[in-house]
Amino acid sequence: MNISILFVDDDNDVIDGYKRMLFSMKKEWSMHFALSGEEALRIMSTAKIDVIISDMKMPVMDGTELLRQVKDLYPHILRIILSGHQDQVKIVRSTILAHQFLLKPCNANQIKNVIKNAYSLRDNLENQKLLSIINGIGQLPSLPELYVEIEELMDTPDYSLERMMQIISKDPAITAKILQTVNSAFFGLPRRITDLLEALSFLGANTIKSIILYLHSFSMKNVPSIARDYCSEIAKKSLLTAQIAREIGNIETSDKQILDDIYVSGILHDIGKLILLQIPEYFDKMNYMINIKKMKDIDTEMQILDISHEWAGAYLMGIWALPKTVVEAIAFHHNPSKINHTDFSILTALHIANGFAEYQAEPFDRKKIDIDLNYLANFKLKGNFEKWENIAHKYNLIKNEQENPSY
Repeated sequence: MNISILFVDDDNDVIDGYKRMLFSMKKEWSMHFALSGEEALRIMSTAKIDVIISDMKMPVMDGTELLRQVKDLYPHILRIILSGHQDQVKIVRSTILAHQFLLKPCNANQIKNVIKNAYSLRDNLENQKLLSIINGIGQLPSLPELYVEIEELMDTPDYSLERMMQIISKDPAITAKILQTVNSAFFGLPRRITDLLEALSFLGANTIKSIILYLHSFSMKNVPSIARDYCSEIAKKSLLTAQIAREIGNIETSDKQILDDIYVSGILHDIGKLILLQIPEYFDKMNYMINIKKMKDIDTEMQILDISHEWAGAYLMGIWALPKTVVEAIAFHHNPSKINHTDFSILTALHIANGFAEYQAEPFDRKKIDIDLNYLANFKLKGNFEKWENIAHKYNLIKNEQENPSY
């Protein structure tokens, strides 16, 4: 696939460096170069651009203003900042406009990997209108009451990061933005972080406050008031799924990184539903088909948009540079058999937990749970079902025979 990339930097030596460094990619990439924001906009007005990689600190029109205009005029374009500028407040604000942030000096392999990973799920989003909507998203709707709770906590001397993590875990959008920020190249961490407590520790109080204050101004901005209860339901179900998935993970593995990934995958697995709310009139159509026609969420999405919340969420988390394992789990949490796994994985825990969290039938019938038993049988996990059911009992999602004799 030929990708068209526009590099923007006011330093001619830097532009020449890009040309030399990426010469080997000339058969795979169509590369354009601009020495200013104004020149970049002129190029985009006449050439099809898929990705823009811009410096942040430039005269007349800086990278932030350039990406703001790109976001408005060409929302389908992937927006990346590559800069040596290290102002934390500006970095936080740039995450609303840029999908990723790379820190100078940056080698060819880093640039190649970022673009390759960002495009890895794009083939599943053939609808250009939807692609523009998803790429154009800077911030997803969050629950306003949580901002009040967070701000009150931060006004408390010596507040606990554990308590902060508990509050943030209630909201998929805030969780995603925290992880996007901490995993940006600006912090130079040697590995991807999915442990929220660890992420908050790395960010520090000032950066956390900057993120929260900045996100608050976008809270529920593009969501109809009638859909706010729906957002709250998504958040509650996401936290429940994360809690169940982590307990399932504790049964199957002791690997801390996998357990961290499992938990955050649970919080983020339905984030695609928040993305789809950005589409005009979608909520009304979806609400009608679910409540009147009694259709499942995922079937409704496919009928209205020809895309599921799985792929919408996975794509955005992918271009926000979340770990591949988390992105994969989000992408296939309803259809795990599409991935060729030979052992327990993050996807396995998420798929099972999601099935239990969505279960509503009474009396309890294992066959009615939306869990792919054939997928589990492939690596001999089907026999663990009773242990997982005990977790569901704990959260009162299903009841045992002693609690309800009619079962």
